[in-house]
Amino acid sequence: MIVQPRTEYVPLAKIQPPAHRLRESIDEEALGALADSMAAEGLHQPIGVRGPLQGDVYEVVWGDRRTLAARRLQWDTIEAKIFPADYDPVVAAISENLNREELTPLEEGAAIAQLVARGHSLAAISRLMRRSAGWVSSRTALLTLPPDLQAAVRTGRLGLGVVEALREIDHAEYRASLVEEAERVGASRNTVDIWVSHYRADRERIVSNRLMVAEIVERRTAYVVYVACDACTVETDYTKTVSRRFCTGCAALLDAGLREAQGERSQGTQR
Repeated sequence: MIVQPRTEYVPLAKIQPPAHRLRESIDEEALGALADSMAAEGLHQPIGVRGPLQGDVYEVVWGDRRTLAARRLQWDTIEAKIFPADYDPVVAAISENLNREELTPLEEGAAIAQLVARGHSLAAISRLMRRSAGWVSSRTALLTLPPDLQAAVRTGRLGLGVVEALREIDHAEYRASLVEEAERVGASRNTVDIWVSHYRADRERIVSNRLMVAEIVERRTAYVVYVACDACTVETDYTKTVSRRFCTGCAALLDAGLREAQGERSQGTQR
């Protein structure tokens, strides 16, 4: 049954925080920016609450950050969509936050884990979240990452593809060196896959400590993949190249322009 909430202004004094917060933490700087925006422009979207509960209070279903910002601004009331007290707050909050893309990948994984713990199948969760089964599985897999890789995801220092490749490194010290280097050079998934393949080749010696990690890190400089530049044809370190996506029409125009430029360069050299 579809629940149709009513919209009212609810006293902030009667609103309590969500019993199950989806966010791992509240960024104080971002909260301050939200408060500034609300002070200047007002509330763009109502929060969601359920109730009244015992004590004539309401529980936040979604919009926790907006509620905190309103308290910071010392508002007396806030516009809210009010759902019945028996409305499932976890399902509602997850659906709303995912549709608004307000959760980090790890928070999404934790939200899915909450639904699994409540007896929902992955197929049902996929339908609820309007995401593919692969997306749901990939988010839950993030919860099994080692702490250092979870930290990299949480802060956005590394892309999910890079992190997925690095989880194959089961030597903590060596993996830490790769995390640091991947962040420093902005390594792509393809580059990290190469690092992982060389780790597999040396794994037994690394794990048994017959080959020091520092030595492996130093040797990694030899694991450089070179590709020909599409413009000048010079063999270039793969990590120093970039990728672009074009429609077929623009790609054809670009290729034609490159061939013309190469031809002019060649004629200039011959002169």
